[in-house]
Amino acid sequence: MRGFKLLYQLPLCILIALLTLQVAHADDGTENDALYIDALKAISEKRHDDAKIMLGKLIEKMPQHGGALLDLAMLQCELGNKEEADRLFQTMKASLPLSGEQLHKLELLQPKNCIPRNPDRKFAVTLEAGYDSNVNQGASNPNFILGSGAQQIELQLLPEYQPKADRFATVSANASQEFGQASTLGYTQLRLRNYESLSAFNTAALAVGLEQPWNWQDYNFRATGLFSLLTLGGQLYQKQEIVQLRLTPPARQSSPWRFGTIVSYSNVKYPTLSNFDAHTWELRGLLSYETEKFLLQGGLAYLADRAHADRQGGHRQGYYSFLNLRRQLSQRYELELGWNRQLWQSQSIYSPNLIEVARSQDTQTLKAALSWVMADRQTLQLEFRATNNKENISILQYNGKTLQLNWQWQNF
Repeated sequence: MRGFKLLYQLPLCILIALLTLQVAHADDGTENDALYIDALKAISEKRHDDAKIMLGKLIEKMPQHGGALLDLAMLQCELGNKEEADRLFQTMKASLPLSGEQLHKLELLQPKNCIPRNPDRKFAVTLEAGYDSNVNQGASNPNFILGSGAQQIELQLLPEYQPKADRFATVSANASQEFGQASTLGYTQLRLRNYESLSAFNTAALAVGLEQPWNWQDYNFRATGLFSLLTLGGQLYQKQEIVQLRLTPPARQSSPWRFGTIVSYSNVKYPTLSNFDAHTWELRGLLSYETEKFLLQGGLAYLADRAHADRQGGHRQGYYSFLNLRRQLSQRYELELGWNRQLWQSQSIYSPNLIEVARSQDTQTLKAALSWVMADRQTLQLEFRATNNKENISILQYNGKTLQLNWQWQNF
């Protein structure tokens, strides 16, 4: 209902007068109410084709459903289909039992022109300043052992492989653009991070992608394709392609619980590194609980990572889990707490004759953030993040903490 009001700004009296007409004709009211709410949700999410199909089905079941007729007429007008919008308004005038006053208000509501709306364009800019206690992911323990048995030797890491701290500044920009009437969304993300002293770890990341939602029966699908580039110290470090499909099964509208499933494929290439390229398959389950001021999200994923060549450790498999909580403290303040854990188990020995074990990795990250809406379209956020990477290979273990202050402006 909220999206319906935002889109059309209908007078409440007209809305109530038209919607109440459905009550006398609702043989299966619960099912029809759910279909109507799904249609309103599709309108608010700009899934116009889905909304037209759902409203059409509802009108077939209930020809005098005033709300569905009005929504479909206004949607057709918004898409530039004036002839179809006028036909629906005539249908309402002829078939609905409206009083003289209601009929007059309906005539005032009927648009004189149906100019297609401009495609949705969104833009956001974020500035960050912060401190990282371990920019280079330096080993927690400077001492390590190579070889096995009588051939073991104990060595100490060089200073450049031990933790290095530094301050950083980041600027990022996100832009999205709708295409056509099928709610296809294109987006671009750019992120630049510079360190005060450790310029070799400066990064620049660019990502471009497309997203397409659609409905089949009561199931919602969302397909995404993404291509990204990452530079490290001014040189191209990583290229990645991702294809993802998200499925959201139907749920009771009155329930705060939602479930979803994601299947994705990613292909990663490292132009300056040999034997690092790989592709990964992921199957993820998502569960969320949402109320007006509270959102709890969790997920569990299985990952299969396949090396393209003789990568150290070969193929690997793993699990990823996360839990995220957002709580609106007041009209302007929001608290966010997050936790995630990544487990990897390699298939083969990491380095024969040097490190005679198969790599086992366990990485956990904790996050806490406080956001303040400081002005219209502007948000200030203070964020703390702690990462603990445990491994059975000591030189790969590391801990890190970051503290950063973010300012964001957006045009929506």
